Amino acid sequence: MQTKTIPPIHVLYFETETSLNELMGYVRLVAHRLYREAIRKEMEITGPIYWIYNGADGNPETRFNLTIALPVSVYDAPLTDSEFSLKYLETFNCLAGHLYGSWEGLGKIYNELISDVLAKNLIMSGENREMYLNMDFQNPENNITEVQIGITK
Repeated sequence: MQTKTIPPIHVLYFETETSLNELMGYVRLVAHRLYREAIRKEMEITGPIYWIYNGADGNPETRFNLTIALPVSVYDAPLTDSEFSLKYLETFNCLAGHLYGSWEGLGKIYNELISDVLAKNLIMSGENREMYLNMDFQNPENNITEVQIGITK
């Protein structure tokens, strides 16, 4: 587990209100559309897909804000004729850890990170991020995911 400060990131993004029970409706589909849109608009893709959770508390029924974001180079022209928007993600202080393997292990890494946050007397910000460094849908044991628990400084 490592404390990090993530600098601002310029992203093409999708936002919705959802619950943990409804997440499967966004897996693969939104990321695919984000990549396709970035290419259509001739944007340079500068990083992996992020899933950003604001207000998720682990309860499968709790409604929260989900942002799915693709880092892209700064785009000077106004973004028109798109289902997505552009913005900067603000500087993000977090405690981060890596999950190597299937996303079925996400609960375990979250528990480990939250335990570490509490042991270090840190305060959670209510925002968590998952950065998908490698997504292998045919061989999920090859997935690499960085989980970031937001903390206040």
